[in-house]
Amino acid sequence: MKISSFLFLSIFLVLVVFSESHDRDFLLPRPPIYSGIMTKTEFPLRFGFAYHEHLHERKGRFLMIREVCSYDDRVDFRSTEGDGLNFGVTSIQDDWFMDVTITEEWVKPETSNGSVALRITGVSNNKDEEAYVSVYTYVSISGDQSTQTLTCDSKTISGHSNDYGDFELVVKSQNQEPIALSYLGLNSSHPYEVSSTISENMGRYKHAWQLPNKTLGAVSDTNVGIIEKVFQTPFTLTVYLQSPSDPIPESFDCDDQKEKYKDDFDQKFATKFPNVAPENTDFAKNVLNTLLNGLSYFSGERIIKYPNGTVQTFENSELFSFIPNKVYFPRPFFWDEGFHDMIIHRWDPELFKQIIKSWFNIQVSDGEWSGWIAREQVIGKEAQSRCPEWAWTGIVGTMNPPVFYITLEQFIDENPDEIAFLKEMYPKLQMTYNFYFKHCHIKSDQYSFKWPGRTYGADFGGTLDSGLDDYPRYHLEFDTEIDIDLQAWMASCSSIMKKFASLVGDTTNEALYKSNYEKTTNILFTKNWNDEKSLYQDYIEPGLFSDHTGYLNLFTLLLKLEPIDDGKNDRVDAILDLLLKENSIVSEIGGIRSLSVEDSGFLISGNYWCGAIWINLNYLTLSGLKYYEPYYPKAKTIRQNLENILITNMKKEYEKESGGIFEIYLPYDGEGYSNLPFAGWSTLILLIMAQIY
Repeated sequence: MKISSFLFLSIFLVLVVFSESHDRDFLLPRPPIYSGIMTKTEFPLRFGFAYHEHLHERKGRFLMIREVCSYDDRVDFRSTEGDGLNFGVTSIQDDWFMDVTITEEWVKPETSNGSVALRITGVSNNKDEEAYVSVYTYVSISGDQSTQTLTCDSKTISGHSNDYGDFELVVKSQNQEPIALSYLGLNSSHPYEVSSTISENMGRYKHAWQLPNKTLGAVSDTNVGIIEKVFQTPFTLTVYLQSPSDPIPESFDCDDQKEKYKDDFDQKFATKFPNVAPENTDFAKNVLNTLLNGLSYFSGERIIKYPNGTVQTFENSELFSFIPNKVYFPRPFFWDEGFHDMIIHRWDPELFKQIIKSWFNIQVSDGEWSGWIAREQVIGKEAQSRCPEWAWTGIVGTMNPPVFYITLEQFIDENPDEIAFLKEMYPKLQMTYNFYFKHCHIKSDQYSFKWPGRTYGADFGGTLDSGLDDYPRYHLEFDTEIDIDLQAWMASCSSIMKKFASLVGDTTNEALYKSNYEKTTNILFTKNWNDEKSLYQDYIEPGLFSDHTGYLNLFTLLLKLEPIDDGKNDRVDAILDLLLKENSIVSEIGGIRSLSVEDSGFLISGNYWCGAIWINLNYLTLSGLKYYEPYYPKAKTIRQNLENILITNMKKEYEKESGGIFEIYLPYDGEGYSNLPFAGWSTLILLIMAQIY
């Protein structure tokens, strides 16, 4: 992005203060919008801003309000700084329609409980034309209206919330009088999406779009208050949202506070990730804050459906998690979060503990399906508004890979004093482990596993539960099928649960998990290994395998299940040879492809798991290579080469896209593809740069 400094727009400082004492995560970024903050409570108070080009006398122009993240807006937005808890910076390049750039910064003052500062800075990119911008500052409340209030006029929004006390939004200062000033108060059925409320209630005065300057309906029912100010660039606007009994100190300086947090961030980064090369430090820091600024809280309705057709609704669910992307994926995903937290438990152990507890608290707690956790979580009206209705319901029985077990094992290995926390988590870990063992094995053998459910394309099957979606499986389902990846996941989980049982003193189940591990790995080594191809593959029936070359062939290495055998394990050598083979699964430009270019399924369903390069499985493969390299020298050569490929390519694409990383990278040229900016598991490139496996 090119940012002109010719014209300057600054909407400077929004502060939120509540009189109670709150935890550091009381106020968090809102998942699906460009700029906003919400409370981490059952019935959130939300605030933020929206903007659009002020139409003035430009008849016939279409109103494009920017608030909810959408690729239809044709803006480039990036998280450029932040830690997710104390401060964050987002840049919005709005070239297509308005030709302005807006940078949003939020900062929490250390001296005020539950407060946050929001500063919006904008730049017109056209030096020959002035910019007219309508800026909306808003507050919305949720929950029972009978004991809460919100009133609004053109200068102030004030109210009372049960959880947060009295609050008021007042204009603190501005460097010019607005060209126009208006407001709106009303009861909205969607207080989480103010842009649609603005569109629905606009009036037109002398060809300029404005709010109607009134409260619609009974004041006692009002749950949204909006103030609109229209400015010609350059301008500065400062507003405070604060408790009348605990106003923001006049001495507060947003810049000073942000710089202090940045210094703290830099010092912590240097301590946590000392092996990042100096030339990669800025890239690595941005990767981290891209992830951290996706920290989110969800509360409200959650729906699940059992195999017998019974639908159950949980009215007051909550989940604390990261999200992969603000546009297409502004909600949590089970196996994605396991990868996110491989970074988080090293960066902020206490935050990690809150997140993993939150996830396992929403498992089915009893009955036939105890331990089940939906692979994606659509919790609350705001999350529901951002995905189709069919996706709101979690289908009991479908569950993604148990990456959380590996992540928690890493955490315990690196923090051996956290046994008390492990003991707290242990019963829930047992329940989910037992769910897989009970519901994912084939009929004829309780130690052989196959993903439930199958999707079908023209030539191959796929499995959404596996997380690998359209990765080609055998085109017919057999009762004897053993899926190599799930078999490996269950072997890995059995090994991890054996370790956890030992640490918490559960000797009875320690013996059970040891037996499960031995039986599942024996099946891996005897049935999933195709001697003819010298590859691990999905076993279909005696003499028949699903013959594809890609990520599935690597699973016993990346999950560290192969015996080391003093460097004499032929299966390890065969996997390493596959990674050395030219014109196969490794791109010398981008990394390990999900499918070999020689495979019959390569790109058959597009650039997803049929060829694209995914950083999460590249990271696990590097971790496996690191584990085996003391005994297999070529593993070290492969690892070092692959690290260089991944870092070089992702940094190149990051610089080309002005600070963005992608969900996937294309299999031939390594070009970034899909869901820019991506805040999910592609951020594992940070651990690769830091040499942390």
